[in-house]
Amino acid sequence: MNTIFLRPAFMLLLLPLFLACRKNKTPEDFPSMLEFMITRDNNGSLGADILFTVKEDSITASAPDIYNKKLKPSFTTDAGSVQAGGEEQESTVSEQDFTNVVAYTLKSASGMLKRYYAKINWEQDSLPHIYIDTEGGAAIHSKEVYVNATIQVDGKGKYADYTGTTQIRGRGNSTWGMPKKPYRLKLSTKSEMFGLSAEKDWVLLANYLDPTLMLNAVAMKIGQQLELPYTNHIIPVNVTLNGSYIGSYNFTEQVEVEFNRVNVGDEGLLLELDVYYDEDFQFRSQDFNLPVMVKSPDLESQEEIVPIAQQFDALTALLAASSFPDNGYKDQFDIESLAGFLIVHMLTDNQELNHPKSTYMHKSTSGKFTMGPIWDFDWAYGYEGGGTHFVSANRAFFWNGGGIGTHFFERFLSDPEFTSLLKEKWSVYRASSFPELIQFVEHYSVQIRSAKNEDYKKWKTGDTDFMKDVANLRSWLLQRAAYLDGYIQGL
Repeated sequence: MNTIFLRPAFMLLLLPLFLACRKNKTPEDFPSMLEFMITRDNNGSLGADILFTVKEDSITASAPDIYNKKLKPSFTTDAGSVQAGGEEQESTVSEQDFTNVVAYTLKSASGMLKRYYAKINWEQDSLPHIYIDTEGGAAIHSKEVYVNATIQVDGKGKYADYTGTTQIRGRGNSTWGMPKKPYRLKLSTKSEMFGLSAEKDWVLLANYLDPTLMLNAVAMKIGQQLELPYTNHIIPVNVTLNGSYIGSYNFTEQVEVEFNRVNVGDEGLLLELDVYYDEDFQFRSQDFNLPVMVKSPDLESQEEIVPIAQQFDALTALLAASSFPDNGYKDQFDIESLAGFLIVHMLTDNQELNHPKSTYMHKSTSGKFTMGPIWDFDWAYGYEGGGTHFVSANRAFFWNGGGIGTHFFERFLSDPEFTSLLKEKWSVYRASSFPELIQFVEHYSVQIRSAKNEDYKKWKTGDTDFMKDVANLRSWLLQRAAYLDGYIQGL
């Protein structure tokens, strides 16, 4: 076979011919993308339609960031076929991941090809920012001693701005000893903050152990879904203290007896069951040996504890009695609140109840002992025992052998009426509210993504890939709920 070699000079002579042939191709010969959009009707995760601009070979749009970027676009074209990733694409049917650029190849009936590049510029949210400056730049060293300060809130257009004076101190038990500190604020005047009812006392939760900065927010969402009384609200914020950025925090209400908080009246009770047992006014219950701290009312002498302890001991005596549960204990205790309280703690695997720790009960003067508010979920979601979140989704909730709290709360499972209520409440929640919880996880994570990335630079907690931690949380909740389906129905 003879091989023909073309000299470079001869090839240069042929080049104008090739260019002329190409110039003879008109725009009509190349296929075009005429219209491109991603509609809410066809993509449930969207808050609004995403409309694109088609210019030359680019298809571009801007949209608020979302968790699930696998979307089904709607498009019109004069092409005979459209491909992406080597697969045929059908308008409103074919799904693509729009995290990054998606390349679409259009082919005309005559075989001409044109490639378009579709890109969405995802706009990340900007959280409100709290600026606190202590008097003279004083450091905050104590959980007991307040430091005078000024406070300024930049609501970023979502919330009202605020400027005022406050006092600030540390708070928490084990969390106070961690590098990223939680704080308690006492404003000089009662004020509405972030749309929440006006009060003086507020909390900044650091969530240092939490790889997602959203575990307390998820728990409070469950409490709100179950309509548990006096469930806190969580507002994600960025915080700068004395000119230095200190991270992304949860702004929330202080758990206290007030009209806009735990509204049980001045003579009502707010009790905390907690093995830290570190309040001035406290007692041990005669049955179950529960460590009970009196948060409210304000007491002045140890003698004032006596009538409170007597009320509580009357309840625990009924629970410990051989006549339980048919002895009228439900006249003194609200089992409806306990059913919801247990679901929150079981679903998040918050084993604080087994100690017990951070376990609140309240009672108006004429009302029943009622569980709540819920509080403190840093050690939940599989963390307790192994020091790692999002593991052991199938772990039993109550401790084998039991702690003080285990013996008390497990006692209620001996009441058929209560277990029936628990089963019914879980069944309704699972069907009607749990899907909304998963959506909340997705939406909240997108809201704080930018702030979490900045917090990671400061504290190096969690994964460098924040959305990986979020995916682990989401997967863990799905597994945990599936486990509870069998556990609760088997009671």
